[in-house]
Amino acid sequence: MSSPNGLNVIALVSGGKDSLYSILHCIRNGHKVVALANLYPKQTKTSAPDGSGVQEDHGDEEEDIDSFMYQTIGHSVVPLYETALQIPLYRGVISGGAVDTARVYGNASTANNSGNQNESLGEGEGDETESLIPLLRKVKEAHPEANAVSAGAILSTYQRTRIEDVAARLHLVPLAWLWQYPILPPPAERRDASALSTNVADAGLLEDMAAINCSARIIKVASGGLDESFLWEDVSSTSSATRGRIIKAMRRFAEADAGGVRGAVLGEGGEYESLAVDGPSFLWKRRIEVLGREVRAGEGGVGFLGLRGAKCADKESDDEVKPGNVRRPGILDEEFDALLDGLSFAAEEEREAPVAGASKQWHCEPVQTSNGGLWTISNLSAPEAGPDAGKQMSAIAAKVQSILSSTSDRSTDDIVFATVLLRSMTDFTSMNNIYVSLFKKPNPPARATVACGNALPGGVNIMVSYVVDLGPRDARQGLHVQSRSYWAPANIGPYSQAISVQVPAPASDQESSKLVYIAGQIPLEPANMEMITWEALSQHKQIQQSWVAEYALRAVLALQHLWRIGAAMQVDWWVGGIAFLTGDDDYGNKNHIPTKARLAWETWAKMHMRPEENDEEDDDDEPTLDAWDLKYGRREYAYEQTSSTKSAPGLPNFDILQKPDPTDTNTNTNTNTATTTIPPFLAAQISGLPRASDVEWQGLGCVCKDVAVMTDKSVSDIGVGVDTSTTTVDKRLDYTCIEIGEGSESDLESSLQEILRVYSQGQGKEHMVLYTAKVLEEGFVWPGQIIPCLSVWGREGRRLKGGVIIQKCS
Repeated sequence: MSSPNGLNVIALVSGGKDSLYSILHCIRNGHKVVALANLYPKQTKTSAPDGSGVQEDHGDEEEDIDSFMYQTIGHSVVPLYETALQIPLYRGVISGGAVDTARVYGNASTANNSGNQNESLGEGEGDETESLIPLLRKVKEAHPEANAVSAGAILSTYQRTRIEDVAARLHLVPLAWLWQYPILPPPAERRDASALSTNVADAGLLEDMAAINCSARIIKVASGGLDESFLWEDVSSTSSATRGRIIKAMRRFAEADAGGVRGAVLGEGGEYESLAVDGPSFLWKRRIEVLGREVRAGEGGVGFLGLRGAKCADKESDDEVKPGNVRRPGILDEEFDALLDGLSFAAEEEREAPVAGASKQWHCEPVQTSNGGLWTISNLSAPEAGPDAGKQMSAIAAKVQSILSSTSDRSTDDIVFATVLLRSMTDFTSMNNIYVSLFKKPNPPARATVACGNALPGGVNIMVSYVVDLGPRDARQGLHVQSRSYWAPANIGPYSQAISVQVPAPASDQESSKLVYIAGQIPLEPANMEMITWEALSQHKQIQQSWVAEYALRAVLALQHLWRIGAAMQVDWWVGGIAFLTGDDDYGNKNHIPTKARLAWETWAKMHMRPEENDEEDDDDEPTLDAWDLKYGRREYAYEQTSSTKSAPGLPNFDILQKPDPTDTNTNTNTNTATTTIPPFLAAQISGLPRASDVEWQGLGCVCKDVAVMTDKSVSDIGVGVDTSTTTVDKRLDYTCIEIGEGSESDLESSLQEILRVYSQGQGKEHMVLYTAKVLEEGFVWPGQIIPCLSVWGREGRRLKGGVIIQKCS
């Protein structure tokens, strides 16, 4: 039974265990599956066209094609699913081949068009992905209510991005419930068993299938670790014997190949293919029997089954499994679960925080800077376009395009990050409709969007700042997951979760550092894309519910989203982090900002504490490769972190952290060495966030060989009450956060002048961002990006006059 907000789903099915199991998760999450869709090789006939539930005998039908996108082994059995599940099935022929072999679909072919593959390809020419277009169109014609499409992608970016591309063009919501499943926290029903048994943990998805009576038989093996004796074994039987054999075989194979186990156990590297033949009665009305099986040998040690006499048969009994029995991964990873438990829920003494700038208006000048291969274009606004937000965004878009075209060979495709400041979140849709037109290719820039209210300059309803990458385009990497899953919030809109760029390095350096720009993250529950509620975290019912505890949950979940995305981008360290906060709560209380700022700092600090020396992790597995990566790719880009039970096995990566030298006279001896593991942090109170959230995390990560973090509380050149913290990446890039405390002896403008004297080389060589609630005096021009705030907070949750971020590459 679907929920009031449920989707009407077209389920892509191949016959494999994952696509069929994904249907169960559609139902578990309150959606209705209205149709099945399948593609099969063109050289064969379809089976059982009359819906009789009996397989026709067509000789060589089990000979599948070499496709990176589709499982075709067992395709002659697929027509039986219509009878077995009692859901209409639509089929189409696979045309074309792997023409676009890029990891992210459409990246090379969309430079001069609408941002998607030419839809004429959907008529059967070109890349095999395009075969989905006419098939799904046919389904939509028969089921006009269909508004979503599900698939069984687990670790393959190649498959996921292609389905998302097609879904976007047909206005369907993509669903990938199993995405990153092996690294997600185990369901509550399996948590204890996974902790006690590595076999249960390594085969977690198969264990969860077995728990609800799924049955999936191996029909093809293609790995040195698996031989023909595994054919027709049930990978999801209630007995764990087959899973144990697979794990044992894959461990030997993976160790010899320096690869991982978990993806291989699921067959994600093509180690085996499966055929789903039964499942819980709320979906499977009948089961599939195969009366004849013939073992056949292919090239390169491949073995597979020829299937004969497949038919639907009555189920022996009602298993009484309900949709609620389908296991879902836990919400919080182990580290973040412990983080939430360890936070202090005591509220700060609330004092009325003055709101700045009511009687004075900001004046923000557009600014451009260039440093370290990055070009920043800041504070673009267009009050001259009138009060309409859409018209202002159109004028801003024209301005940035003019700047890019007139001063370089760069285009909007080279923008890697955008900060969008709105006067009101009610302007978000108008802004977004124009903003999307700027970006034509996959992996648009990461983005943070906040509302600043009346802190924005008069007449300015939108102000946008951009970061442009001047480095080689082929060195840039992006992550844009648009499918709903249990992993992290989907980015349906015109922005990526993350974009990485190279930091320029001397020619003698074999490896270049990378900066990773990550989009602002709010505490959405990934599966339903709704704000997390206290009820969603039943394991924390023992914590007394309060506004502080509820906020802490939201802050922790949003930070986990940042962490998971960082891990997917192989981030070693956070260069710095920003927490955007709003003040009101659902209880009618005002201005809990002091407590929220303190908790934001506490979550950030605790996640960067060095683990105890005896708390070692033995987790050196590398990701398993998917078919695309084996042929075209490089190991480092195959999957997004598949080898650990935790979402971020190396984040922060303390192995690269440089320890302070106690003999260095330049080191502040009063600095607490523990705090030198905590990157720069600021919390900024603004007037509004997307989805009425009260917290949004935005972070800048790095992939590097070494990093150092230093703090200094006695910067005499700037003034008493001014503290600094600096992250240095590979001794080439400095990211400095300067906190101007309320107790600073100088006024804000004097402090800023001194900061510019000490840190700025002039001539736009540094990227500088000012966060402050105080409107600068007339005549003072800040040569960088400005984020007008209601209040600003720093380390330890102390209130500031302002915070300055300075990013400089030597």
